[in-house]
Amino acid sequence: MKVLLTVPLNRSYVIMPPLGLGYIASVVRNKGHDVEILHGIKDNITPEKLKNLQMKKRFDVIGFQMMTYDFNPIKKLSKAIKEINHETIVVVGGAHPSGDPQGTLNSIKEIDYAFIGEVEIAFPDFLEKIKKVNEKNRSKILGSVPNLVWRNKDKVIVNPWKFVDDLDSFDFPAWDLMDPREYPEAPHGAFLKSYPYAPIIITRGCPFQCSFCAGKCVTDNRIGKRSIKNVIKEMEYLMNKYGVKEFMIEDENFTLHKNLVYEFCNEIIKRRWRVHWSCPAGVRLDTLDLRMLKLMEKSGCHSLSVGIEFGSQKILNLTKKRLSIKIIKEKIDLINKTGIRISGFFMMGYPGETKKDIWKTIKLAWSLPIDRAQFNNFMPLPGSEIYNKLKGEGKLKNLRVDHFFVHDVGFIPEGFTEKELKNLQRKAYIGFYLKPRIIIGLLKDITTLQQFKYLIDRFFDALK
Repeated sequence: MKVLLTVPLNRSYVIMPPLGLGYIASVVRNKGHDVEILHGIKDNITPEKLKNLQMKKRFDVIGFQMMTYDFNPIKKLSKAIKEINHETIVVVGGAHPSGDPQGTLNSIKEIDYAFIGEVEIAFPDFLEKIKKVNEKNRSKILGSVPNLVWRNKDKVIVNPWKFVDDLDSFDFPAWDLMDPREYPEAPHGAFLKSYPYAPIIITRGCPFQCSFCAGKCVTDNRIGKRSIKNVIKEMEYLMNKYGVKEFMIEDENFTLHKNLVYEFCNEIIKRRWRVHWSCPAGVRLDTLDLRMLKLMEKSGCHSLSVGIEFGSQKILNLTKKRLSIKIIKEKIDLINKTGIRISGFFMMGYPGETKKDIWKTIKLAWSLPIDRAQFNNFMPLPGSEIYNKLKGEGKLKNLRVDHFFVHDVGFIPEGFTEKELKNLQRKAYIGFYLKPRIIIGLLKDITTLQQFKYLIDRFFDALK
């Protein structure tokens, strides 16, 4: 079958090779299917452009990676596909359908199927079986595909999950379909030490229970690990084939697995590789110790993003973050004993939070010796504990998915207005980034004009 895997055109700052689609493309291609990957943001793929592409190439299956803010873009893209050929199979997977599988199919009629969780096993199985489906065997065949979400007349069926147990059993992502050299120099907004870069994963999953996180909808709190031998082999391939000089570890929490971190760092040092690497997706502060940090720095780590989230202990406890203000300060000071740069993630507007609580977060961010900060407005992510709670209380009826973006307001909690939340966010950014220490540090980190442009655009976007 001819298959197109797509990242929709949206407002995301994250413009880099889509690892998830790369892994799927690899396993699907190994089954004999013809696969392409299209990055809608990088290539500015509008519904009209997708229609033209479909008229030219006639894909049998078009699959979309779907976050919540992709809801309406995918609705438009799916409609455009069906206008060309109603028989084209439209499939979605990713965080949003994993968190709200029934709602996804019930809300977008042009989507034929969805997948929950990891799909490297399920999607190739689906492609083999969908060719054999007819009206008589439809329920039997579709019901046998793991992780599949499908319609049986007026009812949406969610099949049982099947998890990936051995991450080494898959080939590397289909890097030839997402050449790292063709992506911009600011994958997470602005900062790189070297170019070309490539994202990689070493582990999957997180065992923690933060109430605002929906990660368990994809991995069910299970932890999967690649062998470091397998990781090093992929890094070597990327360095030799594409000239990659920097690696971005996109794990949910790489430093949770200390022995794995030590082995990874030591293998890089042993090979005397002159590479840079970072953890831009975030690590837990309470997993860090000085020995590990120094080894990470020695092996090329130059930047860590850390999930601080709140400056109010009350809200940290409410969200089950399992972190104290005391530990936050101690671990930030620990990182500063190395040369590793620190980016802090902060959140505001969580249900139950007061204006006083938000100011505690802002003032903590201003006071910490960190180099960069991201102040996100809270979004009730489908499948998270707080989403289910709010939905049960009838408080999500006016949810604005088009505004599910870190610098927008997609949810307005009780006691606040949209204007108040935006003003607090603006004040947080201005107070943090207009300090001379931060400005000088940012200028030192910028290595290209393109990175400078991305940084300026992102800063002013946050202030809108």
